[in-house]
Amino acid sequence: MQATKIFCDQIDPIWQNGNLIRSEQNVDIWKIKVRDISSVSENILSNNERIKASRFLHTKDRVNFTCRRSALRILLSRYIDIPPSEIEFISGENKKPELSSELSKIRFNVSHSGELALIAISDSPIGVDIERIEPGFKYADILKHSFSELEISGIEQAADSREVFFRLWTRKEALTKASSKGLDDDLSDIPCLNGWHSMNENLIGLNGIWQLNSFSINAEYTGSIACIADKKLNYLNFEF
Repeated sequence: MQATKIFCDQIDPIWQNGNLIRSEQNVDIWKIKVRDISSVSENILSNNERIKASRFLHTKDRVNFTCRRSALRILLSRYIDIPPSEIEFISGENKKPELSSELSKIRFNVSHSGELALIAISDSPIGVDIERIEPGFKYADILKHSFSELEISGIEQAADSREVFFRLWTRKEALTKASSKGLDDDLSDIPCLNGWHSMNENLIGLNGIWQLNSFSINAEYTGSIACIADKKLNYLNFEF
C-alpha cells in the first residue's frame, strides 16, 4: 500500500498587492471581495454563464456568482495569455471545472463564503477552501461523522472551539478538492491536525508529499490551501 505524506500547519500570511510573477514553483492564492461588477462581466462571461447567473433568485447570489466567475476569467487570462471572454472550461473528474486540454497545465480551484472568495492557481493539483466562522452554526452535530476521535478532542478542548472547527474543516475540504474524488463519506479519515500524517494513496487519490496550510483571513473568515510540498505560496489581493 502506497502512503501519501501530508504536513498540516497554521500560517500567518502576508497579503500582497502587486504584479503577477509567474513561476512553476508558485501556488498563487488570490483573495476576492465580492461586489457587483455587472458592467465588467457582461462582456467576458459566456452565454451559459450569463444564463446561469440569471437563474439565481436572490440578487446577492447572482452577484456572488458573477463576481467569482469574472475574477476567475480575468486571472486565468493573465496566466495563459488569452482574452478572458475566450477562455473555455470543460468538466473534469466529479464535474470539477478545468481548462480545455491544450491548456491543462494550469490548474485552478475556487472557494467562496459570504463576501469573500479565494482562487488558487498553480501548474499542479491544488485545493482551496474558505469558510465564514458562523456564530450560530451547530458544528457539534457533524463532528462524529467528519472528524476522528483525536480531532474531536482537539476541537472540544480548544480555547475557541468554533474557530478551530472551521480551521480544521477547511483543511479537510481543501484536500478533498485537490483530489477531485469527492470524499464526503471518508472525511473522518482525512488528517487535519498540525504535524505530519500518512494516509492511503488509494483513498485520497494523491501521491507524494503534500502541504496543507490553514490561515486566518480576518476575524470572520478562515481558509486552507492543499498543494505539493515544494511549492512556494503567494497570497495576493485581487482588484477588478
